[in-house]
Amino acid sequence: MSSSPHDALFRAIFARPEHARGALRSVVPAAVAEALDWPSLAHCSGSFIDPVLNGRHADLLFSVAWRGGGEALVYLLFEHQSTSDARMAFRLLRYLVRIWERWLADHPRSERLPVIVPVVLYHGAEPWSAPVAFDALFDIPDAVRPALAPHLVRFTYLMDDLSEIPDDRLRARAMTALGRLVEACFKHARTRADLLEILSGWADVVREVVSAPDGLEALVLVMRYILLVNDHVEPEGLQAFLERVAGPNAKDTIMTAGERLIQQGEERGIQKGERALLLRLLRQRFGNQVDTETERRLATASAERVSTWAERVLSAATLADLLAD
Repeated sequence: MSSSPHDALFRAIFARPEHARGALRSVVPAAVAEALDWPSLAHCSGSFIDPVLNGRHADLLFSVAWRGGGEALVYLLFEHQSTSDARMAFRLLRYLVRIWERWLADHPRSERLPVIVPVVLYHGAEPWSAPVAFDALFDIPDAVRPALAPHLVRFTYLMDDLSEIPDDRLRARAMTALGRLVEACFKHARTRADLLEILSGWADVVREVVSAPDGLEALVLVMRYILLVNDHVEPEGLQAFLERVAGPNAKDTIMTAGERLIQQGEERGIQKGERALLLRLLRQRFGNQVDTETERRLATASAERVSTWAERVLSAATLADLLAD
């Protein structure tokens, strides 16, 4: 499945334990954070995850040991969302069951299951509106719910809603500089016309990113993400921002990155026109079926996916057939 720019940046940065460690530790309950041996945090390879899940959406799975030692592990399922999903709890339950099934296949003699803690990182324009408790999805009369409660599947997922966290609290998180910068960009990049002005207030964090090993390359990933999701930022402005913040020692690398960003800006203009044309064609063919969710999928789809959908405009019998993976 092709990734949206949000998913691609999330996986590129937070699949690395050094960046995920702080992001996860800042969300789990304090008692749990103290009980876990965070240096042992390890990203579970795709071979561990059921093929149905591997590469789907933006799920990441980590294992971490208890501080007291022993063989038992805790698994942290790290999921990313840029829009609110009413069925998020159901989707996570499917993930949890498949991970447990795979784990039992590798540990057939085990009589117990490992703990899996689901964490959702969200950065939509509006606060998260979906229920975080799975049993809230059941359609049960209120008078009967207490009697049925002991027999229902019940769990809640941890929600890290960046839209409700002030920037000063994001800056203060015990995370890598790159992790904090990515979360700031997730929060602001799509919706703010004054994004570069906002990021100027994060200049010290940007310089910290640059000074880290492979920092410039990581920073270019973040800048590319900004260019893809924010129509108000121009490549030349990004290049000037990088040169101003990163300093003269990084000028050659910044110029090379700037050339790539300018090229990507030209590609963005072409892709934007293609998406607008496809949206008009979809509305002509399918009318009111083209809702806000369809618009979102079109806006975040890869260029390759947009081209595939465009080829189906005349042949697809239904909108669902056209947008099928």
